Amino acid sequence: HPLPQSNITYDFTVITGASQNHFCPTKSFLYYMKDILEGFNARLIVYDLGFSDSQRKVLKKLQKLGYLTELRTFQWSHYPDFWNITIARGEYAWKPGMVAEVARDYPGKLVWLDSGTLVDRKYFTKLNSSLRKYEGFISPRSSGTMKVWTHPGVYDYYGDDHNKYDHVVNCNGASVTFDTTKTQHIIDEWFKCATVKDCIAPPGSSRVNHRQDQAILTYLAAKNNIYCDYKKEKLGIHTHEDRNCRQYISNYESTHKI
Repeated sequence: HPLPQSNITYDFTVITGASQNHFCPTKSFLYYMKDILEGFNARLIVYDLGFSDSQRKVLKKLQKLGYLTELRTFQWSHYPDFWNITIARGEYAWKPGMVAEVARDYPGKLVWLDSGTLVDRKYFTKLNSSLRKYEGFISPRSSGTMKVWTHPGVYDYYGDDHNKYDHVVNCNGASVTFDTTKTQHIIDEWFKCATVKDCIAPPGSSRVNHRQDQAILTYLAAKNNIYCDYKKEKLGIHTHEDRNCRQYISNYESTHKI
């Protein structure tokens, strides 16, 4: 990626990514974030994982209006074939790929949010103190434990013992924040695993018994004695908001000129 020529330095970077079938939540995410990030010096990157031409046009217009800083086309050809988003959702391996790319281009504070995940303004107000408190890695708990959502093949791959991790609560792949000065090594390992199908999606794994990117992230964090044992509500994180996207867009567009 040739980086945009810009002398602006940003305090942190927000990253999301989606394809054609998630355009509605992406648009509502951008509208919502415009207000939330008002007054913050933030870079917002949207990864295009397969939007239609007309959707891309809308996003470029929103970029001109300041709703996003960068629209990036994800370069599928640079990565393994099994990442193909149309087959088993690409085993969600593209998420560590995007985070690793942005960490390379813009090291510092990186906030990954799924397009259906919205955060309160306080999340960013407290970003620096939270990153200090949580050792450079913030992700709230999600349901279940590693025993439920990590396929045993992961431990085979790493030559590790599942008994050490079965009780660990899962991190939440919908909302992950890194301070690369402290946790770049976790991003590196996460990405490395994502490029090997036997690691991120071992034989016999599926969405029934494994949570791909999230399972590996939880494992790597736990290996570094970092645990996601706090609730998203405490941080002001709201997941699965995509179901409200149409209503949100219609309300927003009735009061804002787009």
